[in-house]
Amino acid sequence: MSINVYSLGSGSKGNCFIVSDGKSNIMIDAGLSINSIIRGLQKIGLDIFDIAGILVTHEHSDHIRSIQEMSSYSNVYSHKDTFNAINSYLDGREINNKIEINEQSELEIGSFFVKPFNVFHDAAHPLGFNIFSGNEKLSYLTDTGKITDNMKQKIKGSDILVIESNHDIEMLKKGVYPYVLKKRILSETGHLANVDCAKTVLDLAKNNTKKVLLAHLSENNNLKELAYWETEKLLQANGATKEDVELKVATQREIIII
Repeated sequence: MSINVYSLGSGSKGNCFIVSDGKSNIMIDAGLSINSIIRGLQKIGLDIFDIAGILVTHEHSDHIRSIQEMSSYSNVYSHKDTFNAINSYLDGREINNKIEINEQSELEIGSFFVKPFNVFHDAAHPLGFNIFSGNEKLSYLTDTGKITDNMKQKIKGSDILVIESNHDIEMLKKGVYPYVLKKRILSETGHLANVDCAKTVLDLAKNNTKKVLLAHLSENNNLKELAYWETEKLLQANGATKEDVELKVATQREIIII
């Protein structure tokens, strides 16, 4: 069975992904309302009890909104510093079934093998994930202000890539956000711009990545079409066709499958 990725919703207001190989299902982040998660799971033929484990990238609210409720049904995997940060957000409510991980961890979750890696974001200890099933590799990489050579080595050889394409730089600079927030987003611990995402996708495509899902688009500083064409035009300029790389964009309000 091949790996499929389902975006139940991705963007400024909340993020939640399901990774499935037909045998097991992993959730990455639980940043939507619990009702939205339940409805999304139902639409793809699953329910809460079908989730083998939940990977949490970091503690910001658009990634952990329903983590306390979901933790009653599945083990939750994240760094200890992230769990400590989540505790303050939950205002005394406890996360159940916590399993602490770090960038040296090697996890077996259902039929999946998972290896976390460090990313760069203004959070306690943000993580990306390499997820393996059989001969297939999925790399999940959002909420990072930069992508280093070391990170590229971690995700090299991915069959499927889920990557942040957060903002268009000119839209952000000309937009209504205060200067301090613009500076934060543009920093090395902020969010990844469309242009930087596109360069990374091109590098991965040269190493046989066949499916790419652009994720975590800013509601105010990006457009679905801008994110798509920034990457697509760079791929085309370097000889890649739509048959070579399947490119899709995750949105806030619809389920996207790749």
